[in-house]
Amino acid sequence: MKLRKATKKDIPQMMEIIKLNNSWYSRDLALKELKEMFSKSLLKPTYIVAEENGKVLAFGGFIPSWADNMVIDIFWVNIHPDYQSRGIQTKLIKDIVKRLEKMKNPKVKMILISTKIPAFFKRFGFKKLTPKYDKDYILMGKELR
Repeated sequence: MKLRKATKKDIPQMMEIIKLNNSWYSRDLALKELKEMFSKSLLKPTYIVAEENGKVLAFGGFIPSWADNMVIDIFWVNIHPDYQSRGIQTKLIKDIVKRLEKMKNPKVKMILISTKIPAFFKRFGFKKLTPKYDKDYILMGKELR
């Protein structure tokens, strides 16, 4: 399995994973969010895909916070249902955190994620910042030095 930055040709497979995992989410909005990586926007997301033999198994995104670019938000961490419980999400999160730790300009000080599975992210050093954030999601953060 290879972890790499997403390309435009990955978008259809990423959309399929979103459709399978988040059937309630607007497909138009999801597509717009994925395509934003390739826009001319000053603040645009980066998506990392986990790929094997040309098939996208999982992906996750991150973007500098609109309020403070030394804070990074992780989002859209999605694993294809056929590949869950194989450690792919663990590898993906470790890779994203490692990439963020290496960022020098600007120096990342904090990583945030909104999640329903706080115990999973606690393994990577994330701590609960709020008991409830958005409905049944919990906001978690990890300070970088």
